[in-house]
Amino acid sequence: MGRNKLAFSVWYTQYAGFTDSYTRMHRAFNRLEKWACKACPHVWQSLAPGLVWVSGESVPVRELLSVVSDSPDMRDFIMAHHIHDGQRRRQRFLEYGLFGSYECYGEVCSLSWLSSRMLQIVDMGRFRILVFAWCHVTRNYLGIVVGCPIAHTQRLLHHVIQLQPQSYRFVDKGLFGSFFVSYVDALSSGHHDVHDNVISLMPNTGPHTSTSYTRGIKITITAMFCADETPRYRVYRYQVTLELIDSVQLGYQCVQLESRHWLVHYANHEYVHANGAGVVGEFPVLSVERPFYRYCSRVEDDPAGLEVVGFEGQFTV
Repeated sequence: MGRNKLAFSVWYTQYAGFTDSYTRMHRAFNRLEKWACKACPHVWQSLAPGLVWVSGESVPVRELLSVVSDSPDMRDFIMAHHIHDGQRRRQRFLEYGLFGSYECYGEVCSLSWLSSRMLQIVDMGRFRILVFAWCHVTRNYLGIVVGCPIAHTQRLLHHVIQLQPQSYRFVDKGLFGSFFVSYVDALSSGHHDVHDNVISLMPNTGPHTSTSYTRGIKITITAMFCADETPRYRVYRYQVTLELIDSVQLGYQCVQLESRHWLVHYANHEYVHANGAGVVGEFPVLSVERPFYRYCSRVEDDPAGLEVVGFEGQFTV
């Protein structure tokens, strides 16, 4: 008995980090399965079988540890691939990116989770980025910082980031384990809309969203930094969702959008008016039968150097 306790103690000391990572990732994937099987079964079906352990050594040591360190910070990432090794790259699954999708002016971005054999390192100056989620159309991606200058090590090493390649502007999303668990929690809580099995990349609630109700119509706007755009100035995509909630309060069974009016605010306290008929060339109709309409557009810094700090507006129906 004493020998068994000693053997277990030695084993646990060596693999305790992976044990904790397995528990954390296993619980996250269980919640993801419970949610996805109801909300977007195509996304769940796209997940590949997990990698396995053989003779005490992990099969993806050749694939994963060849590009990532055996740091405790990376164990959640490695363990995630043991449970599901990314998404299948079949044509019918490409539009169902696990990390969300959006469509803007006909361009469709879908962030698919890459398998261990498709992971790649991208050198960005003095930074090395492990790309683990990728859109084959827009080349937008999510990556993990696996190498960086010493001055940034404590703040960025092994963090998930969304990076604008040429300007090095980025959004820090934290360590992979925290990022993934928080993302699954957001999905389970309904913070990302799902339509036709496609997860919206932009959340419907949170610090970068705004919601208003007017006479039975709900309008939700979400803004997102674009990591795949020009390096000369910042570009943001924004998603507008219009939904007929209460036709009785509205007083009509249907309503058509006629025009829009935006007020774009800049860092120097100046603002610009933007008016137009309809939205993205359309005049959508909301009705009891079809109460939902969504579109995506973009706003960017002034080429002269003025930065956008906010925008507001209204619709006429």
